[in-house]
Amino acid sequence: MRRTEPKSVGELLGEFFRERALGPASMEGRAVELWAEAAGRYVARCTEDVYIRNGVLYVSFSSSAVRAEVFMRRKQLAAQINALLHAKIVRNIVVR
Repeated sequence: MRRTEPKSVGELLGEFFRERALGPASMEGRAVELWAEAAGRYVARCTEDVYIRNGVLYVSFSSSAVRAEVFMRRKQLAAQINALLHAKIVRNIVVR
């Protein structure tokens, strides 16, 4: 099939990565990158460390109030990250 409309390099790269299933390790890395977008600007500023291991996202905070808020919203945040990834990568969030 021939395409008639021009596409930007960003669109082409996006299609390339969507069409080819990215490996779990790179998807987990992307999940860490999406933490700030899913959690919001204030929570991201209070975040000290984020990493993922075996589908569990570990997050530590400088503020106990933010820690408590994220603890209550952890299932919702995991669902948001998975929705942004279009895959179920984050199974749980551990708040530290």
